[in-house]
Amino acid sequence: MLKVLFHSLTGGFKILILFIFIILTNLYGCKSTQLSKIQGQEANLIFPYPCDSTKVSLQHSYRVPFYSSTDGLSLSLSQDQVQRYNVQNRNNTENCSLGFTISNLLSIDQGTYILSVYKDGEILVEQTHRIWLQVDYPPGKASCVVSDEKGGDWVSIDCTANVGSLSGEIECYQDRVWMPPLSDPIETRTLLKQTILIRKSQPVFCCSSTLIEYKERIECNDTALYLAGNNSTYPSPLTSTATTRTLNDITETTETQSYMVSNTTISMKENYVTSVIIHSVFVCIEVILLLFIVSLIYKKKKGFRTCVDKQKSSSQAVLMKKDDHIKE
Repeated sequence: MLKVLFHSLTGGFKILILFIFIILTNLYGCKSTQLSKIQGQEANLIFPYPCDSTKVSLQHSYRVPFYSSTDGLSLSLSQDQVQRYNVQNRNNTENCSLGFTISNLLSIDQGTYILSVYKDGEILVEQTHRIWLQVDYPPGKASCVVSDEKGGDWVSIDCTANVGSLSGEIECYQDRVWMPPLSDPIETRTLLKQTILIRKSQPVFCCSSTLIEYKERIECNDTALYLAGNNSTYPSPLTSTATTRTLNDITETTETQSYMVSNTTISMKENYVTSVIIHSVFVCIEVILLLFIVSLIYKKKKGFRTCVDKQKSSSQAVLMKKDDHIKE
C-alpha cells in the first residue's frame, strides 16, 4: 500500500519524503545516548572507545575540550567545576572507556558531552560519541500572601514560586496537618501558582515541591504566615504530646478537608476527560486529513488515466477517418 502511494506521488513530493527520511536516519542513527537527571544529583557518563587509539578528548557541546588523555583536566575550568568533575580513563587491552562523573548537578551542566577519538594525530569521526545530559530542576521557594476571607476562622492564601522544568505544586501544613488546596497548580512561563485554604488562628508553613516528590512536614519551610505571638519558627515534628482541640474544631476541619479533596478529585477527573476529548479530536482530524490526501492522489491518478483514455480514443477516431478517406 505504502509503495503504491509513494509511486503515485509527483517528483516534488518524492524528494520531500526522501529528504525527511534522510534527516530521521541521521538523527536516530548516530552514536549518541541521552541521560536525564535532577539538579543536585550525580551523573555518571561512560564513553567507550577503541583501545588502539592514541588520544581521547572530552568537551561540553562545542566548547574547547576540558579533558585530554595526554594533558588531563584543562586549566580553563572553574574551581567549582574542578571540585565537581571527575574523569577516569579506563584503558586496558580489552575494554577501554572514559568515565566522567559530575556531582551536585547544576543547570549549567546540561548539554551534549562529546568524546573525540584520535589515532596517530587523525580524528576517527566514526568513533565520536555524544551523550546528551538533561538537568531538570524543581520549582523555586514558595511565597504566600493572605487572599480572601472564607468565613469563621478560614481564609485563603495565594502562593507562588518560580516555575521549574519539573511540574510542581505548593503544599501547606498547619498544626502538623496537610491543608488541601482550593485550586490545582497553575504554571505560566515564569510562575507556579496555587491557592490554599487555612486557618488564620494558627501558624501555617508552606513550600513548593515536584509532583513526584513528597516533602515531610519538617522539610516544608519555604515561607510561614501567622507566626505573631507564636514561638514556632519551623514546622515541628510529631511529638508524643497531642494538641487539645474541641470536638467542633475537629469536625469542622475534617468536613472542610473532605469537601476540598472531593472538589480536587472532581477537577482532576474533569481535566482528564477534557484531555481525552481533545486527543480524540486531534486523532479524528489526522485521520480525515490522511483520507483527504489519499482521495486527492486517487482522483489525480484517475483523472490522468481518463485523460490518457480520451487521447487514445481521439487518436483512434482520427486514424479511422483517415482510413475511410483513403478507401474512398
